[in-house]
Amino acid sequence: MSDSELEDLLQSSDDLVHKLDLQEVDDSVGGLQKEQATAPLPKVKWKKRDSDGNVIRVPHSRRSQSNQASCSQKSNPPVDAPDTSSEVVFAPEAIEGFLQDLQLSLCDATGDEMEAPTPRPLVASSNWSTRKTIFSESWRAARPQLVNTAVARENVEAHMCQQCTSNSAVVRCRDCRPRPFFCADCDVSMHTRHPLHNRDGSTAGFFQPLPPTTYVLNRALIPCVRYVPVEIPEKICGCPTDSLRIKPGKSVAVITMNGRHELSMPELACSACKATWTAGVEEVLRCDYWPATLHFATIYETDVFFSFEELKMAAPGLSCQAFLKMLDQRTVRFGRTGKISGDSFLKSFFEWEAVRYEVDSLCKEEPFTCRACSPETASITASKTQQGRNDMLTLMAMRWNEQKMKNLATYLSRRYLKTTKALDMKTMEVESMKAELAATDGQFEDWVRDVKDWAESE
Repeated sequence: MSDSELEDLLQSSDDLVHKLDLQEVDDSVGGLQKEQATAPLPKVKWKKRDSDGNVIRVPHSRRSQSNQASCSQKSNPPVDAPDTSSEVVFAPEAIEGFLQDLQLSLCDATGDEMEAPTPRPLVASSNWSTRKTIFSESWRAARPQLVNTAVARENVEAHMCQQCTSNSAVVRCRDCRPRPFFCADCDVSMHTRHPLHNRDGSTAGFFQPLPPTTYVLNRALIPCVRYVPVEIPEKICGCPTDSLRIKPGKSVAVITMNGRHELSMPELACSACKATWTAGVEEVLRCDYWPATLHFATIYETDVFFSFEELKMAAPGLSCQAFLKMLDQRTVRFGRTGKISGDSFLKSFFEWEAVRYEVDSLCKEEPFTCRACSPETASITASKTQQGRNDMLTLMAMRWNEQKMKNLATYLSRRYLKTTKALDMKTMEVESMKAELAATDGQFEDWVRDVKDWAESE
């Protein structure tokens, strides 16, 4: 046998071995593909969780479980094959990982040179426990900075007056934002006109609240007189305005949402003709105050009455004493003294409400009446109680009726939209039933007529 024949024989044997190897690889790949095609896909099941992230298990009746078990035993005899009907439950984090793996595999298959994506943080809205954890961690991480900022805010360092920008600041006002620091002169100039502002003095080496009748002079606290901010006329007589002098009148307690302020009513006196002027009830009302009595020693900002009424509407169980204790605490917080009388407050509040009712009647506003919430019903309900409680129930009934009148249009429009949507859904169901039964409108009318006849006959 020559060398050429030997080489041909070896070449043919190599080709035969190569064909056999390729056939075995194709057979193995085909078998794997068939196994993957026949293998059941894992099912994803979302489980309901509570506010703490725990799985809520729904109990099943033992009867249904026993019936299902008996049926499965009869229809499916036990075999050694693995159970492929069980559901596989994946957490949202695992599904996120699956999506990232799929993206990487697609990038590898297409040959694109891309950097591997960094793992994204968990979505806060995936579950409630994760969202609460992220929220708490964000506050915990920011807490040291918040503590440092709060401490630095109370640091009494050398501030310059933000009004004149030439003197050192000695007073910080909580209501004069965003420029709260004042020198002694600018503080007197500003807060003589705004005595109800809450101020802090820094003369003692720390910020301490100052009452409105105190100012700073040479780093010492000096008492002074502050007037109730009411409208003062420009002229009270025919004399020149230069002859008018303002002087303190009687002491008055001004009640605001920041507590009690001890101020003085302003009085005008003419040095030429000796004419005088004193603020009365009309001037007090025009400046949005309400007197406790006609010869007032206490006046209330009407915002206090509005706030009390809104709180009573939102929380009917709130007592007047609790509301006034809150105002007393604010009085102490801002460096002032004095208590607020509960009886005087309630009497003034009811008188204010009576005047409001008369004003509404003059404006021809027709009140919305409700038999269940009418003042007569409330009065009958509270007939055996104290007179103050009776008046409060009557007043709250009137305000509830007024609130119903204001919200009636919104409530009816929402009911109309809800009814319209329900009608559209029922109409679609009827149309689908017609198409399914191949029935006409006449047949439907006959069926409705038959149902009505059956109901009447029974």
